Amino acid sequence: MGSQSLVKLGLVAAAVAFAAPVASAAAIYDSAGFESPKFTANAPLAGQDVINGPWLKDPGTSTAVVSNVNPFGGSQAVTVTRAASATGDTRWSVTKPQAPATGFNVFDIDADVRVEQATFSGTPATDVGPLFGLEAYDSATTPLLPKLIGSLYIDATTGDVLYQQAGSGLLQETATIVSRGAYHHLKLRVDFGTGKYQAYVDNNLLRTESFVDPGILAITDAPISTVAGSGTSISTATGTAYFDNYSINVIPEPTGAALIGLALAGLAGRRRREVSVA
Repeated sequence: MGSQSLVKLGLVAAAVAFAAPVASAAAIYDSAGFESPKFTANAPLAGQDVINGPWLKDPGTSTAVVSNVNPFGGSQAVTVTRAASATGDTRWSVTKPQAPATGFNVFDIDADVRVEQATFSGTPATDVGPLFGLEAYDSATTPLLPKLIGSLYIDATTGDVLYQQAGSGLLQETATIVSRGAYHHLKLRVDFGTGKYQAYVDNNLLRTESFVDPGILAITDAPISTVAGSGTSISTATGTAYFDNYSINVIPEPTGAALIGLALAGLAGRRRREVSVA
C-alpha cells in the first residue's frame, strides 16, 4: 500500500493522576463486552460507562455506537463507522493513566475487531483504507501534543495488518492479511522495560517495534480508532467495523510476581503470629 504518515492525535484528560500498579494480571479497564447495564444500546459510545470511564471522543466526525449488530459474544458491541470526510479520522478512549514500576512494565490493550470490506470509490492500489484498530498514547507530559506509543490497524480495503514505524510514524505492512466480515483478536502490548510495542493478531506476534515517539514515560489512553490510511482518500474513505471485549491489562513480570509472593507470605506470617498471640 506504500508508506503513509498519520496525524497523531490523543485524547486529553482534564487532569492526569497516575494509578498504582495492580498486584496481579488484572484489568485496568474492562468493557465487559460493552454489555448492559454499563452500556446502553443504540446510543453513542462517548459518555458511556460513567463509573469506570467515561468514554471520551476526539473532535473527529466518525461515529461509534453501542448496538446489537454483530456482537462477538453476548448481545452488544460497538459499531464504528468512518465518515467520508476530511475530519473522519476519529478516536474513542477511556483515560486510565498508568506509569510503569519495577515488575510492572508491560501493558496489554486487547479487543475483538470485525472489519467489513470497504466499498468506497477510490483509485485501486492507491486509495486504501479506511483503517480500524488500536492505538496507545502518552499525554502526561505534553497534554496538547500526545506522544504516540504504537498502533495496530486492519485495512478495510485490502485486509492488510499495519503498524506505525518508530520515529517517522509511517504506516508499514506486517505481511499479514486477514479476512473481512469476521472477528479477529487484536492485542497491542506496550513494554516500558524494552521501550518497544508488539502487535498481535489472533495471538500471533506480527511485529516488535520501538515506541513511535521519543520520551514516552507512561500510558494514559489507548483509543479504538478509525483513520483514512491514505492522504488521497481522506475525504472519501468510508467503512464499518465492530469492536467487542475491549480491555487494558497490566501484566506482572517475574520480579513483580516475586514481590507479590513475598508480600503475601509476610501477611500470612503476620496473621499466624496474631492468631498464636490470641
